[in-house]
Amino acid sequence: FLPFTKRVWSHSGHTQKGNMATIRKRKNKWQVVVRRKGFPPVAKTLIKYSDAKKFANEIENKINKGIFQDFSEAHNLILADILKRYRDEVCPKRKWGQHEVLRINKLLKNKICRYSIARVTPHMIAKLRDELSPNYAASTVNKYLTIISVVYNLARTEWDINCINPVSKIRRMSEPEFNDERLSPETEMVLLKHAAHSKAYWLKAMIIVALESGMRRGELMKLKRSDCDLDKRIATLKDTKNGTTRKIGLSVKAVTELKGLTPSIDGRFFPTSIEQFKSCWRKLKKQSGLKTRFHLLRHEWASRMFENGWDISAVATQGGWKDWKVLRRYTKLSPEYLASKFKTN
Repeated sequence: FLPFTKRVWSHSGHTQKGNMATIRKRKNKWQVVVRRKGFPPVAKTLIKYSDAKKFANEIENKINKGIFQDFSEAHNLILADILKRYRDEVCPKRKWGQHEVLRINKLLKNKICRYSIARVTPHMIAKLRDELSPNYAASTVNKYLTIISVVYNLARTEWDINCINPVSKIRRMSEPEFNDERLSPETEMVLLKHAAHSKAYWLKAMIIVALESGMRRGELMKLKRSDCDLDKRIATLKDTKNGTTRKIGLSVKAVTELKGLTPSIDGRFFPTSIEQFKSCWRKLKKQSGLKTRFHLLRHEWASRMFENGWDISAVATQGGWKDWKVLRRYTKLSPEYLASKFKTN
């Protein structure tokens, strides 16, 4: 005959109230509750009394050694819970949060989100990676994994949820190296020739200013007359991609192009939306027979500046790169330029 309640004293010898494990029989199962002053109660239900006693001893040993971690909340929350919390509380405050919202909403449809965050394993994350890889580019798959990793880290550090990040233990997708594509003078001439005949009167000037300044597409589209001192050849770029405002220099050629444009009602030099611009660029590529991406102009500007003798700090400051390692990927120096660096004597 087994009593309804058994008390298992801790191995440390403490017998005062608050320093013991209680084991109760409930519906043919054994419920363990470990209480220790200064720690939250730990409860678990097991089938065998021997397993319940073993669990109680293990928890008390970990508390005594200072290695106890309470995962009870992690067992009560599913992955969908913390993804939704991140989506609703954090994403609205982030500059590019709307992109994360779209990815989270897609992730929520996956069955992995129905598991508790304590039960999501590296194997399950690897399986998710392999499920996504046939339909998405490697960089996109890695972004999905990054969101899960960020949410786990945030849950642990700021939401006080004890959990282990399963993404940290798996291999990410290998992303292809950036190619060595450069904008040749011939290609530049073809682009400008066809851009001059575009219905978008500002398109040719936008290409030239991009090549002369290194500005991103979004920065060009936001640029207003009031942001520029064309006499001093300085422009102030507000609310840039990395969330900062920076001042840049403008070449004489860029200033000439800007002065030749009539600003729109809202003061912008290039009054277009992202979708309208994409439509114009697609038409330009079709008419010119080229497959050039607009972002290549920014790559080309960085490479040309290095070839013109700019140091890395000047290029990074003008282009708005905070991480110089990223800037390295943008730079493609021509072999002719490299050859010219060697002494010929």
